Amino acid sequence: MVAFPDPRRRHPFHMHEMILGQPASVAEALQRTAAADVRSFLGRPGRLVLTGCGTSFHAAMYGARVFQEVMPSVPVLAIQAYDLAYGSSVPANATVLGVSHSGSTPTTNGALRRARRRGCRTLAVCGLPGSVMERVADHTLVIGSTHDHSWANTMSYTTQLTALAAIASQSKSHVGPSMEPSLRGLARSVEKTLGCESRVRRLATRIAHHARVTFLGTDLDEITALEAALKIRETCGLPASGYHTEQFLHGPYLSIDDRESIVMLRSRDDGPRSAAIARALEASRATVATIGESTRAKIRLPAMSRLLRPIISIVPLQFLAYYAALARRANPDIMRTDIPRLRAGVEALFH
Repeated sequence: MVAFPDPRRRHPFHMHEMILGQPASVAEALQRTAAADVRSFLGRPGRLVLTGCGTSFHAAMYGARVFQEVMPSVPVLAIQAYDLAYGSSVPANATVLGVSHSGSTPTTNGALRRARRRGCRTLAVCGLPGSVMERVADHTLVIGSTHDHSWANTMSYTTQLTALAAIASQSKSHVGPSMEPSLRGLARSVEKTLGCESRVRRLATRIAHHARVTFLGTDLDEITALEAALKIRETCGLPASGYHTEQFLHGPYLSIDDRESIVMLRSRDDGPRSAAIARALEASRATVATIGESTRAKIRLPAMSRLLRPIISIVPLQFLAYYAALARRANPDIMRTDIPRLRAGVEALFH
């Protein structure tokens, strides 16, 4: 039976410590990536596939979007590790990059093994040294040295996004704005973002007592919305979904009532359409909160370059998941393993 090591029984739980430690973990990921021969690591893929599970798959989705922008002539996909390991055939002549914090995720390692058997070059971005993943992949980039102490992983996600953005920045094959200046100031921006904690805590207390919550984001923050929904389900089981803001109007909006909370991410790039959607949400009788760098956001975040914005925008939503768990009297670290009917699923996850 799975058991969480060294559980805590009250605030601050491990998850809180991990959220607050993200400026240092982001800085370490940048240092490790800068010290690596990233061009040699990535090579010159004819086709690039990123894969992972759970939070790491969301990181893979982000990485695929960023790599596609900086290498426009290379087809880039994000494919769930299950589908590579057991389902759809591995794309021919592809470079397959697996993403994992622990390096021990069975399905991700299975995907890399199968890709390698099919003749693909396999790479790994891993959060810890000495993992099984290093033995499975042809080449591994280790981006950290500290295990994420909560099963509701937080620092592992931001470090994965950071490392993938840094690799993409160094592999850039076309002329355009550089990410390097923003990457150099990224740890400081994450530190500044932590200042939203008290405002998000008040918001989380309200949201925790609703029947469900929906997260909305545009562009790369569509992935942030998916990760936020995963986090709040992991920490306290509050039913949650993530959507692209526009996509939400095309059907899901019609189920809104006063039992639902909406969290809408708003950026500097928002235009009149975003404002119109925000007004429609306000008219729906749902509780609506806006977070982001937009001047219209109720909880403001530091401005960040577009490709790096998800590293900033996820931080308040990590706090939201944490404090919603506290309000619902749940331990945010243990993925609800104290509930017998859910334990079998968690055990399957780790085996």
